[in-house]
Amino acid sequence: MTALQIEHLHKTYTDAYTGEDVVAIGDVSFDVAEGEFVSVLGPSGCGKTTVLNIVAGFVEAGGGTVSVAGRPVQGPGPDRGVVFQDHALFPWKTVQGNVTFGLRMRGVPKAQREATAAEYLQLVGLAGFEHRYPHELSGGMAQRLGVARVLANEPAVMLMDEPFASIDAQTRRKLQEDLTRIFQARRPTVFFVTHDVDEAVFLSDRVVVLTGRPSRVHEIVTVDLPRPRDWRTTGELDQFRSTRNRITDLLAGDESHAVADPA
Repeated sequence: MTALQIEHLHKTYTDAYTGEDVVAIGDVSFDVAEGEFVSVLGPSGCGKTTVLNIVAGFVEAGGGTVSVAGRPVQGPGPDRGVVFQDHALFPWKTVQGNVTFGLRMRGVPKAQREATAAEYLQLVGLAGFEHRYPHELSGGMAQRLGVARVLANEPAVMLMDEPFASIDAQTRRKLQEDLTRIFQARRPTVFFVTHDVDEAVFLSDRVVVLTGRPSRVHEIVTVDLPRPRDWRTTGELDQFRSTRNRITDLLAGDESHAVADPA
């Protein structure tokens, strides 16, 4: 069953300095199946985050269609949950309060809210931190809290915009392993934006490689790696290396074309 469908997505914006129209997204189409983990990557400035923001309903598409569970996206909605790069937590609410906020807005009874929060905080490794505040958490813990907050609302699609980009390399690998474990346990539908090829391959079922601006889908690469995954084992597999190299070659070829083409 298709959870997310993007067809001939297009976006043009006006440059604030020159006043000229800039085509950010040329023609992007792909689907994400229910329970699938799909990453999107491409050259810097290709519109990866713009695509995600259109799916989230934060930005209006210039053309094409985006549907979630068969319904057209016409703005933000509870069927999509976003994990941001800066985690965007409510600083005045506790860990538990952050997770239960969306549930409370939906009218879920208090006992059920607290039980759901306890379940997902246990899942992301934050049991025992229910009464802490975001400023008392490490960067990695804050991102795990962001994941728990989204999952607790059971969206049709979880959108993740480079959530580990600002975290140190060692913590980042741990969070990637945590995310694969959470994905294995709950099988949410995930649309993950990244600029890191290794991260995309390690996490994903498929990787959508975009061209440079104006972007289109260069190729969709299937990741044929067993789950569960961990860096010590998965990172040494020949399939991991060959998939990473394939995507790296696609990106390098696109950059070479961009340099050679003065248009």
